[in-house]
Amino acid sequence: MPKEVTIKLPDGTIIRIPSGDTESLRTTLALVTGKSDGSTSTEEDKEQVKIASMNDLISASKIERVASIIRNHYPEGDWFTSNEVCELYEIIFKEGVKMSTVSTYLSRLADEDMLNKKGSVSQRLYSITKKLLENYGEVRVLEIPPDLLG
Repeated sequence: MPKEVTIKLPDGTIIRIPSGDTESLRTTLALVTGKSDGSTSTEEDKEQVKIASMNDLISASKIERVASIIRNHYPEGDWFTSNEVCELYEIIFKEGVKMSTVSTYLSRLADEDMLNKKGSVSQRLYSITKKLLENYGEVRVLEIPPDLLG
């Protein structure tokens, strides 16, 4: 389990919040984003950016969380497995998720042309497409400590 969540701002400022302190995380992100309830300003913004703030991500559905994880942790062209996404999900959200759930969501995203897929069912690999990049907002606030990934 991570000991803290690291928020990296565009200007390079780094904010560290103790793991499990959801209230501080939400408060900090509300200050950083200027959005206290996670809503966007217009209907057009809502359609273009589904996950625009950490508050949105915390209250998002599992498939939106999965899409945001892969959106933020796998550059276009990089291939990944459902197992890797499952591990990231558990580290980031500190809650369990079944491998079958992650696999189902990745398959649905692939069916919607948001992911490319290759390989047999037992060795399936995925990569993101431009459609996923366009449909899911970029929340680059979760930095995972390297020691947790190795």
